[in-house]
Amino acid sequence: MAAFPWNKASEPSKQPARPADTEKSMSKGMESKLAPPAPPAAAPQTAQGNACVLGPTLHFKGELYGEEDLEFQGQIEGSIEHTRSLSIGKEGGVTGNIKAKFVIVEGRVDGDIHATESVQVRQSAKVVGNIFAPRVGIAEGANFSGRVEMNHKATPAAQPRPQATLSDRAAETLLAKTAG
Repeated sequence: MAAFPWNKASEPSKQPARPADTEKSMSKGMESKLAPPAPPAAAPQTAQGNACVLGPTLHFKGELYGEEDLEFQGQIEGSIEHTRSLSIGKEGGVTGNIKAKFVIVEGRVDGDIHATESVQVRQSAKVVGNIFAPRVGIAEGANFSGRVEMNHKATPAAQPRPQATLSDRAAETLLAKTAG
């Protein structure tokens, strides 16, 4: 491994270890104790509402799948499928379809948006595509071109077609025609 000034793993530590319990003060005969070390920081827990953030300098091509809340500020050319909340930030852009439980769009989306709960298109958003969700909100000033389908839980191709039923009288008439 090459030795670089920023690669601390390439060179051994040159400072000797010293006890962290006490330090002697410069004052004669005065001794003070250091504060106890701070407890380690807790890892972020997305289950409690903290979203994973993908920044504006990230560019993806392909499929993005996740099971945690996501705030997307980058650019993606492909599809996004999330089981939870997905937010496309003001600097974010998606060229492809989106599937998630909740979708909030503040940036650009060129593709269809499918949500099992709700879609919110904010004032700064530009959406070119269709929205499929039980609840949809489009803010005044948002740029939206497409159609909205509400009150469905599945994709349009997977929805069962309603079966036609005949009244008793119509059934009797049909049977009489076919029998006679």
